[in-house]
Amino acid sequence: MHKCSQSIEESKSNGVFRYELDVDNPIINIGDNKTDTIKQIWVEDSWQYERENGSTVVKKDSTQQVLLLLSRLSQTLHDSIYLKHSGGYFGWNGVLFSSYKGAGDIVYVVKKINNHERIIDTLVLTK
Repeated sequence: MHKCSQSIEESKSNGVFRYELDVDNPIINIGDNKTDTIKQIWVEDSWQYERENGSTVVKKDSTQQVLLLLSRLSQTLHDSIYLKHSGGYFGWNGVLFSSYKGAGDIVYVVKKINNHERIIDTLVLTK
């Protein structure tokens, strides 16, 4: 099962960190006149733990993932606010994560109510 680092520091410690990303605006609208702030955003190699010669090691994959650490949305799983990217949604595991295609990727902040989606903000990822 693929894992994701919880911070840039952990990503570097795991040896999977690639680089930090920027967004056009680090403050995002999350609906209902509320905002959230992107604390960290980075790209790392996809990875998982494996047993090797009796030890647990980090095993890199050939793909990359983008991770976002937010002030509010990273703290708990939300059932109405999602980040949509490349036709799917970011997963949540303390940080929000998705596969990474390249600079210029667009992430949509989506509010879902009764299976109806409404885009409430847009993030453009840049190197």
